[in-house]
Amino acid sequence: MEMTKEIMYEQFKKLKSKSEKVKYLIDLKETKQKKSNFFRNIKINITQFNNLIKEYSSLVPFGVMHREIAERQAAEKLKEKIEKSGFSQFKELPKN
Repeated sequence: MEMTKEIMYEQFKKLKSKSEKVKYLIDLKETKQKKSNFFRNIKINITQFNNLIKEYSSLVPFGVMHREIAERQAAEKLKEKIEKSGFSQFKELPKN
C-alpha cells in the first residue's frame, strides 16, 4: 500500500491531542526512513518531519511563526501609513 496526502491528512485530522499528533508524525518519519518508496508520491523529507515534530511538541504549535507574521504585517501597515501621509524623517535632511 502507498501513502497519499489525502490519507495522511485524514488520519492526522482525526487525532485530538498534540501528543497523539507528535507520535503519528514520529511514526511517519520512521516509516519514511525505513520504506521511502511508501511515500514516493508525497514530497516531504526527514527535515520537514523533524520541523513538524518540533512545532507540535512546543507549548503553542506554530506560535512563533504566527507572531512573526503578525509583527511583519504590522510593520508593513505602519510603513504604508507613513508613506501615504507623505511624512518621512529622511525626506529632507536639515542644512547646516
